[in-house]
Amino acid sequence: MTMRRFLYVFTLVLLGSAWLPLASAQATTSGGTSTPPLIAIGNGGEIAAKVGSLTAQWVDPVYGTNEFGAVASDPTNGPLIAVNDGSGNVWAKEGSLTAGWVEEFAGAPPDTWAEAVASDPTNGPLIAVIDTHGNVWVKEGSLTAPWVEEFTGVDQVAVASDPTNGPLIAVVTTGGVVYAKEGSLSAPWYDEYNGATQVAVASDPTNGALIAVVDSTHGYVYAKEGLLAPTWYDEYNAATEEVAVASDATNGPLIAVLTTGGVLYAKEGLLAPTWYDEYNGTAVETYVLAVASDPTNGPLIAVVDGSSTAWAKEGSLTAPWVEEYDGGSVWGVLVAG
Repeated sequence: MTMRRFLYVFTLVLLGSAWLPLASAQATTSGGTSTPPLIAIGNGGEIAAKVGSLTAQWVDPVYGTNEFGAVASDPTNGPLIAVNDGSGNVWAKEGSLTAGWVEEFAGAPPDTWAEAVASDPTNGPLIAVIDTHGNVWVKEGSLTAPWVEEFTGVDQVAVASDPTNGPLIAVVTTGGVVYAKEGSLSAPWYDEYNGATQVAVASDPTNGALIAVVDSTHGYVYAKEGLLAPTWYDEYNAATEEVAVASDATNGPLIAVLTTGGVLYAKEGLLAPTWYDEYNGTAVETYVLAVASDPTNGPLIAVVDGSSTAWAKEGSLTAPWVEEYDGGSVWGVLVAG
């Protein structure tokens, strides 16, 4: 499995927001209708997934690879899963965990955070890929939509989407500059931040775009709502390995950070004074933190601990953890909802 540490990033997102991912992994969809939770894990050389609840049955395997990709979901189009087959080919499926795979892209590096996905009921699937030359390609609307070249010289891409504001795309360049655009694939780019190792994004119809970055100087986390918002909020002042975000119209922004010491903290609200100590002993690697949020079901948080066990919780930041998968070799987790 390829693991690039942080200074790494998400394309994960987790890319969602934002296997983006993480989307973060992070892929976030919020149209006001409940979206069942979608959880995917990397275990050994396979990807397994479940949808519907934290206690749903696993579909194992969904795909045979030890390279993660990204997940998203919305109440109209259902689950969206993208994977890298390890040879640089990106495959995706939509609608159900047993849907057929569609070959989406050839020439993507089998590397951390080279794919990101999102989905919403109005605009459909949003897929972003970084090719082997550092160029970002994006498609929207269907798995067979044409690719649009969006940006060059990129180290990470993260995406989100909602029915009101449309697609949200953010990149971290090889020089650490964060650019973002919203509304359409042809929208203008905005220079958002200079000096970042990771960006995570989310979006919902009420609160709009949520952007979080990990600063390259100290590893601090900064966040803001709105592409043109002048103020970055200093969210977390400690060395951070990864940040993941989500947002929905009812519960607002959700921010989670994984410290370099393996502690997971989360909060709801940009200016919320209280960070919740969610988990101690999280594996400090890529793909081990993922969040999502839904107007009905509330926050969804998943982690992989230092013993390669996947855990998840839903409904509130103080909800109990549910052991999701203990296969002995779990190396990543992604969620959507």
